[in-house]
Amino acid sequence: MFSSGSHNKRIEYHLCCKQGKIQIPAFKPRPEPLASLATYNGGARSKRFMKNIRQYNCLFAFTSMGANIDRSVNDGRGPPVFKINGQVHHRIGSLLPPDGSPPKFLQLYIYNTANEVSNRLKALHPDDGSSSSLEPSIIESLIAMLDQHNPFAKKFRMARDRLLETDNDEFVIRIVGAQEGDPVQYNMPTTDQPAMLIVGDFSLDTFKRDIIIQTKSGQLRHISALHPAYMSLQYPLLFPYGERGFQVGVLYNGIDQCKKGKRNTITMHEYFRYQFHYRRHQPNPFLSYGLLSSQAKIDARAAIDKNRLWFILKNQSRLRSETLQGIADAVGRGCVDGSEMGKLTVLPASHTGGRRYMVQNYHDGMAICRIFGPPDFFVTFTCDVKWPEISLGILEAGQQPS
Repeated sequence: MFSSGSHNKRIEYHLCCKQGKIQIPAFKPRPEPLASLATYNGGARSKRFMKNIRQYNCLFAFTSMGANIDRSVNDGRGPPVFKINGQVHHRIGSLLPPDGSPPKFLQLYIYNTANEVSNRLKALHPDDGSSSSLEPSIIESLIAMLDQHNPFAKKFRMARDRLLETDNDEFVIRIVGAQEGDPVQYNMPTTDQPAMLIVGDFSLDTFKRDIIIQTKSGQLRHISALHPAYMSLQYPLLFPYGERGFQVGVLYNGIDQCKKGKRNTITMHEYFRYQFHYRRHQPNPFLSYGLLSSQAKIDARAAIDKNRLWFILKNQSRLRSETLQGIADAVGRGCVDGSEMGKLTVLPASHTGGRRYMVQNYHDGMAICRIFGPPDFFVTFTCDVKWPEISLGILEAGQQPS
């Protein structure tokens, strides 16, 4: 989880906190009943909850997650794995379902809440598992928990009450984003900070970085991975207080803003690397919730890659790629006609997994073999889960090596 070096006989940690430059407030202790249910050493009820925690989160998610999920890897012969193929995106709909359609996701907080438990169970997608394994009593207690602590749930309940009072009111819910340099950085939001109820006239152009949810709309809208509510809207059981996630422009701790030429803000990769690091006696939603934490980590990794690819796309002129975008690449692709060249987007060798990254590593490997000769051994490594190093690394009571 970290790399380190020594300076004047003092250990310095780099990957987890960048030598103290990254300081993000710890998560608050989880509220009940989540704190009692999401434990490794709980009773039978807690074990059933942890086994189905992804399904429970799906019942309460405000947004839908679009991805090609590979379920073939979970064949019962190893620890559970969450694996995806292709691009990941989060989408959000309107406050009310289209006429004749059943409510889904955030609409379950607003529409026909008299039958909320049964509506949520019916909304569970068959690919996410059977609803028969979920307990209505747990669902009811989680509904009460989110209504009490989650600012998004509170705002959607407020919209429900307003719709019950009058059907003719036109309003939207605005989930506030963050501009670069926004002074609100990683603090726990109040009810009015993350979401606002706007009645009457509004303009979608006014809030380009915010999420605008209309009363009725047949379309789903993609949410930017740079929005501070990107993770908390998808994982309400991991972030029951609606904590802000990564946002653009958060400064390093103790950095002189006047210094030119050096980046002095936290990247998305650094933010999640800090969050994925274990810290004793601190709740960590990215590590402590079984398969749901695995899904959130994969989701975060996909957001990082998407952010990097978007940066490359917008900075092609800075890659010194004029020659790469010309005849050499066209011929390499088999183009023989000038009309076939088109416009090429270049992935530099610094982008992990790209073609130039692979070619560069191959050339480096061949250069090493030319100097030192071909390799003599192909080394593989396995370990025993009962090794002392593994046992000492299990810091949560009841946690398994997997």
